[in-house]
Amino acid sequence: MANSTISFEVEVPTTVIESGTPIPTVTKITVTQTRGADGNVQPIRVYGIATEIAPPSDKGLSNINPATITAATSPQSAAATPSTTPNEATQASVTSSNTSSTPKPTASSAGSLNPNGNSTTESIPNRGQSSNNISSGAAAGIGVGCAIAGALIAAAIFILFFRRRRRRAPARSDAIPLNGFGSVEKTIASPDSIGPAGMIERNLPQPVEDQALGGEMSRLKTAIKNHVQSYYHTNSVKGSVDQVALGVIAMGNMPLIASTLGSLLSNPVTRMTAIRFCITWTVISRIDQNCDPNLSFLPPEVATCLLSISSTRDDPSTKPGFMSRWRAFTAALLQDRYGATTMTASDSRNRNVTEALQALDAVLYPFADEQRDNRERLQKLEEILKRSARFGFTLFSQPSLLEFDWNTPPSAGRGTLVVSPALAQVTDDNGRRLPRARVLEEQDIARGLESYL
Repeated sequence: MANSTISFEVEVPTTVIESGTPIPTVTKITVTQTRGADGNVQPIRVYGIATEIAPPSDKGLSNINPATITAATSPQSAAATPSTTPNEATQASVTSSNTSSTPKPTASSAGSLNPNGNSTTESIPNRGQSSNNISSGAAAGIGVGCAIAGALIAAAIFILFFRRRRRRAPARSDAIPLNGFGSVEKTIASPDSIGPAGMIERNLPQPVEDQALGGEMSRLKTAIKNHVQSYYHTNSVKGSVDQVALGVIAMGNMPLIASTLGSLLSNPVTRMTAIRFCITWTVISRIDQNCDPNLSFLPPEVATCLLSISSTRDDPSTKPGFMSRWRAFTAALLQDRYGATTMTASDSRNRNVTEALQALDAVLYPFADEQRDNRERLQKLEEILKRSARFGFTLFSQPSLLEFDWNTPPSAGRGTLVVSPALAQVTDDNGRRLPRARVLEEQDIARGLESYL
């Protein structure tokens, strides 16, 4: 790394007493801080102290170097004032050398500018014997003292500014999209500085916000509800529900037995509620992390590994923490394959999605509205299934454990059915179980079903 230097100028207002009259001056201080190639900060340097006397008019300034201030006796001044004593005739001759090729004008005691010569002399009568005035030597001392004090103040300000600047150096970050539900941050660091393990931890995608997860769950429920209202009817139908297909849908711990669900589907009064429940149970049960790999909408390698892990006898105090990190690591490694916002034809999840679509169609086809395009109905239903599969991978990728709650609350009373479960966070990002689950999306409950359940 090459040397780097930071410098700035500070103007400190000072005052010089001329014939008992205070004249405002400006003292310029240049402060420099240099950092060496080895990163060490070198001592602060203060230089270039120069005093400029503000002119009576707005036509210019006269440069005065305190180092050139000398005391002299002016016979012309003494002759101009014969009544004064020799001490009163003493003058301060202040000389300013012009370093440029063009002479600079100098403010005189009468307020006029003298353009002649490369250096000018300004005679200031000294009334040092008066108790109410200050001698020119004292005025020069005051000016130099103010300059030194200003330099010290500027140096202190510079030190504070430089340290704060180093402390507030921003970290670089890149945004990584995660399933289209928002963005996550990763910090770029050097592998040599923190090691491979530190790189893994620093570059893991951050958790998706709770509001984004709850919002996607809500949108999925709304899509199912709109689909049911658009493509199904409440007219009477002949025949019974396909029990074989209904058994495929009802696999798992479904809150209703298959025969009860068939009765709700056949009854025009409860049909819309039953269809909503049927589709919701199909998609939610298949993105649950405890689902059978043969039915799961999660990636096959993930679903199979989850099944194997669930059968191990691990320490319950450490397993949740291991699972939290494993989910995050696995999702990060599979992000390119399963993290896209659309499912390609080669996606390995398509097989189980297609089988679920066929089972749902076998159950719901008798209730499809004949006035609507049946191919369009199946296309919209397939989109819902694939959307839930993508949502399932997002839930799996979170370090905290998220679960679906189908249990009917005691306050709901009799004749109620949970049509859509609640989405709840049950552990924190480190795998520690929360004292109370945090609900990200509430249940949808159908009431008034006492006569049908």
